Amino acid sequence: MNIAIEAFPLSSEKLTGIGNVTLNYLRALEKIDAGNNYYIYTFDDLLHFDIPSKNWYHVNYDYRIKYALYRVTDALTNLEKQHLILPRRISLRILKIILEVIDTICRYFWLAVSMRKNRIDVYVGIFADFFPLFFFYRTKKIWLIHDLVWKLYPETTKVNSLINNQYITRNMNRADLLLSVSESTKYDIQNKLNIHTKTITLHNAADRSTFFRADAGSIKRVKKKYGISKKYILSVCTIEPRKNLATLLEAYALMKYHDRHQLVLVGMSGWKNASLFGLIEAHIAIQNIIITGYIPSEDLAPIYTGAEVFVFPTLYEGFGMPALEAMQCGCPVISSTASSIPEVVGDAGILVDPLDVAGLAESMETVLSNKKLRMSMIRKGLARARLFSWETSARRLLEIIQSL
Repeated sequence: MNIAIEAFPLSSEKLTGIGNVTLNYLRALEKIDAGNNYYIYTFDDLLHFDIPSKNWYHVNYDYRIKYALYRVTDALTNLEKQHLILPRRISLRILKIILEVIDTICRYFWLAVSMRKNRIDVYVGIFADFFPLFFFYRTKKIWLIHDLVWKLYPETTKVNSLINNQYITRNMNRADLLLSVSESTKYDIQNKLNIHTKTITLHNAADRSTFFRADAGSIKRVKKKYGISKKYILSVCTIEPRKNLATLLEAYALMKYHDRHQLVLVGMSGWKNASLFGLIEAHIAIQNIIITGYIPSEDLAPIYTGAEVFVFPTLYEGFGMPALEAMQCGCPVISSTASSIPEVVGDAGILVDPLDVAGLAESMETVLSNKKLRMSMIRKGLARARLFSWETSARRLLEIIQSL
């Protein structure tokens, strides 16, 4: 069987959640399946994953098309910088948008032609918003649905909700099978989007080679690297509205002895976060707040393990990887009751209404002041994390592919 897997996120130097999901599925499939042929599709160089020598192939977007369009875009940017006057009614912004549309259409054609050439039997898509213009009848289509944030919380995402409502929903209806990362997401697909395509839940996991209980030496190294001089409360997420960090900041200020613990925020800067940074600048305990930005994977286990508590007050998640990562690293978890989080955390953590500032502050104080409770949460979290495995999910994925 010839299986195509969309791996566009692996062209980025800095992996985010979806990139890590893609990478871990590829690694697990490599271990468990030597009989099928895998075609890994990207739009640029494939980073983070080495293609095995047998039965695996990397298929890259045609560089001639890509760089021709890049050169035109660069030329337009230079015109803009030089403040050159274009003919009346011609906008550089509009020209760039037109080029982006042309590039997208070229990519769609390229993928469709390439799949026909390689006689692809099953296509596993990572993004439901990417869909080749021409799929041939013999190719079965599977979409992995990570979340429905564009539909349920359009105000917290920069993707145009109108386009997504029409385009992604259409793609999901055209698929032969949908894979949701949680039962919560599956419920939303079926009941809030009214999608009738068969949907199977396939849970994510946390890579055990990246997320584990780190030793004291590693924790000391990471604390020194990021200027952490006290015991600390940790939150790991992209800094954007949906992650609800404003509630965490307010709860931190309410804590009676917040000066005893630093608040460490780990993650890339997202969008619409100017007001959040304003809150940080005006915070009563600004001297105790550390923003690390994106950190390399080798620092994640130590920074999780070294924290007194991990706090994740998110408004919505398709799965909730950071909560699972924290549990696997032996860190007590306080998280929100939103969407899929109870499904991931279970009874191993404390769940709080994401809008309950006082409740969140009280929960943090309780965990920080009760060593016996912390140790119990650590034990339960480690046991809970063992229920999630990339190899188990990959084996199930392979069974699903072969059943089509």
